[in-house]
Amino acid sequence: MSTLVNPGEGRMDSWQLGESADEFVNRLPPLTTSGEVYDWIWVHNPHDHARNNGTAKQEQRNVEEFETRGRQLLAERLEKNLLKQRINNLAVETNVIDGKWMLFPSLDNVTQVWRLIVDAVINNRLGCTAKVSPDQGTNKARLICVYTNDFRDQESIRRVLQELVSMGVTGSRPIFYKSDAYTILGIYRETAARFGLHASIYSSQKMLDKVRKK
Repeated sequence: MSTLVNPGEGRMDSWQLGESADEFVNRLPPLTTSGEVYDWIWVHNPHDHARNNGTAKQEQRNVEEFETRGRQLLAERLEKNLLKQRINNLAVETNVIDGKWMLFPSLDNVTQVWRLIVDAVINNRLGCTAKVSPDQGTNKARLICVYTNDFRDQESIRRVLQELVSMGVTGSRPIFYKSDAYTILGIYRETAARFGLHASIYSSQKMLDKVRKK
């Protein structure tokens, strides 16, 4: 039997080995845990495949170099396809290759959705990690990010999406997948058009439509 390794072990903002999903969510309820105490609430996949293919890569990430050189690329005002390719190439070079499906459950639903996500992550049904935003003193929907190891690995990204759909947490509208590279560079929906880019790189609707057409 493989040994479980939890990258968040010993961190108060993260799920701990030996905690059930219910115990963790009760200890750090996303609805009431203050954003002044924790920026995010985390759960990591403790199983071998996630550790070997995810955590090891994350330890080698050079975020500082990626951000410095990435912002230089944005300042060059390159043609959009060339800019996109160079950002992706830089992300691979600096190992900033993780990405995430983004869910926006309402306050009424965030606890239930987060509990399902936590259970799926610790039982090796999703990707390498997930996080939820804590209470920021607003009534806005919360953000849950469900990570995969590599934004280029469409098979893995599709598998996680299909699992989320089967869990019933995606809602009736499309959800979107974004690379951490774009997040680090501040490329959001409001700013992406300035550079001729889209903030997300995959949509659930388009990805699932491709599956149905096969």
